[in-house]
Amino acid sequence: MPTVTELIKPEKVEAAFQWLKQQRKHFPPNSDIWTLLFHWETEKHRLIQEVLGDTFYFQPLQAVTKANGERLHLWSSRDSLVLKLLAYYLEEVLPKAKCCTHLKSHGGAKATVNQVFHAARHSRFVYRTDVKSFYDSIDHETLLMMLERYVQNKTVLNLLTQYLKRTVESGGNFKSYHKGISSGCPLSPLMGGLYLYELDRAMSTKAVFYRRYMDDIIILVQSRWQLRRAVRCVNTFFERLKLKAHPDQTCIGRIDKGFDFLGYQYIDGKVTVSERALSHHLCRYARLFEQKHNHPNRAALLDAYRQRWLTWVCAGIEQTVVLIVPLNGRGVDENAPITSPLMPA
Repeated sequence: MPTVTELIKPEKVEAAFQWLKQQRKHFPPNSDIWTLLFHWETEKHRLIQEVLGDTFYFQPLQAVTKANGERLHLWSSRDSLVLKLLAYYLEEVLPKAKCCTHLKSHGGAKATVNQVFHAARHSRFVYRTDVKSFYDSIDHETLLMMLERYVQNKTVLNLLTQYLKRTVESGGNFKSYHKGISSGCPLSPLMGGLYLYELDRAMSTKAVFYRRYMDDIIILVQSRWQLRRAVRCVNTFFERLKLKAHPDQTCIGRIDKGFDFLGYQYIDGKVTVSERALSHHLCRYARLFEQKHNHPNRAALLDAYRQRWLTWVCAGIEQTVVLIVPLNGRGVDENAPITSPLMPA
């Protein structure tokens, strides 16, 4: 079992520091990242001593509103660095199911899509669901009990408890969280993987095709009997972990009627973009169209955005992706001229 000295090994501290610099290189001039960079040698020594002495305490997160209106909770730069160190540490001690593909070295989204579509050719029924507000629904006490099975170091457990029972500051008001985990944090994928690990392990013993990408779950089977047992198993674990399936993202039925998974749709043996993914793309395209209304190179900017999206759609997919997708009775052609999606050419 790694000790606390493994947590703050010099090479890991340096790797976390380089990661933090890359993540926050475009932050505004008044961000605390620049103070940390300027005083790094002093701060590094102080941070290591605090972690070793079990006197490191996370600061309240800051509620930040981005230019596009999105609100997020931001950890301080020192806290983000320690969270990255914790992620390095937990990658070595936490169990990982191979069927949980969002974790590092487990394939990722595109490999998962390929595996699903290959398996769909030899299956008859599909159960696809995800957890409603997964991060916000994670129970702290349940997760801490899971962590205690694999992490015996009290200093690390203390840091993980602080990470879970966080406080957010917004305009002088402080709010403490007693449920859910922080999104946009290097620990979040590991926590999401661990929370449903027992479900992964249970499903891996059954004669079905099962994959989970964070909270997106898909099961492919040959018979209705297998389908009912799989659905019952998932629902049992959800109830035990105080989770709920998202009603709008749950699909149970025959594969020949088609299904969506991770932004793609499988229907009639073909792979295409899901209506939801296409709708999000069109919304972003329309927003960019309006934002760059007076820009002299608007057409080039829109074309570059569209080409990046098309590259993302096709990259890593073994099967040819059909890019004409029906949406509200209309189609989107990758060769269509660049106009506002709200104002057809």
